[in-house]
Amino acid sequence: MIAKQIKGKNFIGAFAYNERKMNIADKNKRAEILGTNFTSLKKGLIDKEIRMVRSLRPNLKKYFYHTALSFHPSEQLDNATMIEIAHTYMNKNGFNANQYVIFRHHDADHPHIHLLMNRIRFDGTVVSDSNDYKRSERIVREIENEFKLRPNISSERALFKAPKKDELEMVLRTKTPSKKMILQKLLKNTLSKSANIQEFIRACEKEKIHLVFNQASTGRVSGISYIYDGFKFKGQQIGNNFKFSNIAKTLHYEQDGDRSAITGANERNAESRKPEGIENFTGRTAVENCDGNNNGIQENHSRNRGFSR
Repeated sequence: MIAKQIKGKNFIGAFAYNERKMNIADKNKRAEILGTNFTSLKKGLIDKEIRMVRSLRPNLKKYFYHTALSFHPSEQLDNATMIEIAHTYMNKNGFNANQYVIFRHHDADHPHIHLLMNRIRFDGTVVSDSNDYKRSERIVREIENEFKLRPNISSERALFKAPKKDELEMVLRTKTPSKKMILQKLLKNTLSKSANIQEFIRACEKEKIHLVFNQASTGRVSGISYIYDGFKFKGQQIGNNFKFSNIAKTLHYEQDGDRSAITGANERNAESRKPEGIENFTGRTAVENCDGNNNGIQENHSRNRGFSR
């Protein structure tokens, strides 16, 4: 079980997004509402009720809390169980006297529900967001144990790095996957089709993914970064599966045998991305300043060095 959380100030916007999922063309993939304590499901009336409760804490800006709970594809959970899990999660987090809506989506290969909650309780007190991500992680582990769900590995061990809060907010806002999500999918495909490092490099370049290897003068490689569509990510930012240490194990890296191919990839990348007016720029001195949230590439240059890693 995985919990992804977003705090914000647009309850109605998130409700409208989930509501649209209830009207998609394929009836088998339509979302459904499993529970709510609003008196009506009309957006205008929901907005009115939200405003009434918000008037109790008018200075609280990020009053809205949105959590997506995702389960392993092998777990076929009925609606009654989903509702019980949702209420258990909300109560353990302190959402025991708050406005909420529970949506279940059917447009993915794994069961998942979305909890839309107002942090302001009916008595005007507020659910604390202090250490909320750590608290949620603890609660998820408790729920896995209570409902005998398949345990999920921690984010540090995850092969695919989970989206961060800003990234999820961007996805909800634009209704398109982030560059990191697209890159994860492309890299998964290129790795599955590659038998060695050289084939992996060619497959990535075919997908317009530029590779930057941290290659020493001896030829030894200690890291890798990926440049895709104007954004740059270290391997660890994409997921442990895409760190060079794991790629080397998967594709049987040989320092001497693969040296030429890796050097060539760095040189091609350096030539294609050489900044105007910067001399002696090399691909293997590229730095990673991108935080993985689609905030772009920030670069520091000096005249006789490219970037420092």
